[in-house]
Amino acid sequence: MMSKVATLCYLLVAAYAPNFVSSFTTPTLRSKTTATSRSNQGQNHNLALDLLLHPLRHSLYQPNVSARSNTFLQSQTTQADVTNTGTTTTPDIIGTVALLVPSSDQPSKFGSKSPVQPPSYREAAEQLARKIKQFSDGRIAAQVVTPSDVDTSSVLNSNALIALGLTTPQDVQFLSRTFRQRRTAGEEEQSSKMCQFAVDCGDNNYAPIVGLYDEANPSVVSEIAPWSDVASGKRLATQMKELFDKQTSDEFALALMLFFNRFIDKIPWVQHSIDVTWEKGLGNVEEIYNMVTKCGPCITKCLADENCKACIEALDEIDTRDQVASYRTVVSYESELLRDFSLCILQKNNIFGCTAEVPKIPYVTPLGAFRGEEMTKDIAKGIMIGHLEGCGDAALEGCKELDVSWKVACGANVAYDQFPSQNQLFYPSAKGDSMWYDPVFRVETIDGRNVWCKRHYRVRNEKVPGTFRFSVLDNGVTSDEFWTIVDVAEDLSWIVFHYAGAAGAVGQRYIGGLLCTPDGTLPPESEMEKIWDVLRSAEIEPWELFVVDNDDTSPGALEAGPPPLDFYRKTASVIG
Repeated sequence: MMSKVATLCYLLVAAYAPNFVSSFTTPTLRSKTTATSRSNQGQNHNLALDLLLHPLRHSLYQPNVSARSNTFLQSQTTQADVTNTGTTTTPDIIGTVALLVPSSDQPSKFGSKSPVQPPSYREAAEQLARKIKQFSDGRIAAQVVTPSDVDTSSVLNSNALIALGLTTPQDVQFLSRTFRQRRTAGEEEQSSKMCQFAVDCGDNNYAPIVGLYDEANPSVVSEIAPWSDVASGKRLATQMKELFDKQTSDEFALALMLFFNRFIDKIPWVQHSIDVTWEKGLGNVEEIYNMVTKCGPCITKCLADENCKACIEALDEIDTRDQVASYRTVVSYESELLRDFSLCILQKNNIFGCTAEVPKIPYVTPLGAFRGEEMTKDIAKGIMIGHLEGCGDAALEGCKELDVSWKVACGANVAYDQFPSQNQLFYPSAKGDSMWYDPVFRVETIDGRNVWCKRHYRVRNEKVPGTFRFSVLDNGVTSDEFWTIVDVAEDLSWIVFHYAGAAGAVGQRYIGGLLCTPDGTLPPESEMEKIWDVLRSAEIEPWELFVVDNDDTSPGALEAGPPPLDFYRKTASVIG
């Protein structure tokens, strides 16, 4: 699916391209774009350009964050991790997180859209610690602590302290004292390598700290010097609070990755950005200049087209950090112009110098046997095909000959698994041993329409049976994914997948899991405990899942009409 950073690109070029086209492009390009530029320039363009250039005047004087002292904060070690290739490595620990939960456990606000009851704060924190490890490639160690523990030293020594759900008088007293001690130590050390937040801890105002920014003692520097570390910490504090408040494990871990990436060391999960930021300094000008000089015609065509231009304007109205909202906006105006736009800027020219590798943590063991037989690539292919009609001998006994292989009942990725009506089609390629995968899903557009979206993945066998490599060009950006069959019912009544992916051209990485059934409804209750254990073996907790609405009679489904399930399949025999 379209990444958050890809949609940021649309917004970025819309804001600045007209000014830069007129200044830097060749005469031929300028003549083609002058009329469009003049008609499309808004009142905010000159102000936006001024805001862009202002931090660049000071960027050469920014302090070197990596050289700061770290005497106040200590590190811990973790066990070696196992990668997808089966080798073991011991990552260098760059920092630590303490998750402070209530002394007596209470239900949390996580998992509000899952098929199970919300977890307790301790249960949630234990999974958050695992997710922090996954997102950091094992380089950040997280520990769960309560105020009543014998050893609570980590709440003072960790780079980041996040308190969750502390409301009793005793716990609140401990929290207040701890925050004061960390604040005093931070002031003495002037260390940017610390942060602290209180989430769902009652009505008290526990002012956060991010880097050198302290909300309880705000510095005027954060207002008059937006290029400074203090101002950077202030902006990040707002962003982290918004992510924490969403109460999902993905966004919780993402918030912490942003802090560590900014103030301690680069984190590949969030290292790259295509936005214009104060932190980039002079890099902003180079990126925008390269966009316009290398992809000027694509930019001109997009801004001259009402539909493409409307997408740019719509993106300006939303929080582009919300991947669901961003993707929903893009599909509302999906067109060849948008595809060509991102293909040139991101995929072909990699204007922002992004890289991303498929995550290797967690390592998920594929299903080793099926119906009493050792797993083979042919059996795994048949499992993927599931219940799709017309696949001949490639399908397994028990195939229901439906118009889909599987439907997603629930999924564990906050960005991708909240879309309704998720259909999966797996079928053999006409040439070779590879397969095709066509996901067809419904999206409610930003103007209230219900439309179908479809994608076309190439699927190749990996070395171990039951594992696959997926690749797709989605709105001009190539994604590479590693899929694993974790388990499947012998009667093909349900299947659990795990996937890990990356879109290198936009620096995006992601992981997730799917529980699928023939009709998209949850399996019977008698099967659920086994399925939950299967998901836990892939380090996914049931409360992290998002239930998918597969009701064909819902108003949205009826408005969208029949899904275009055979859009790609009907030509697959021709293209291979």
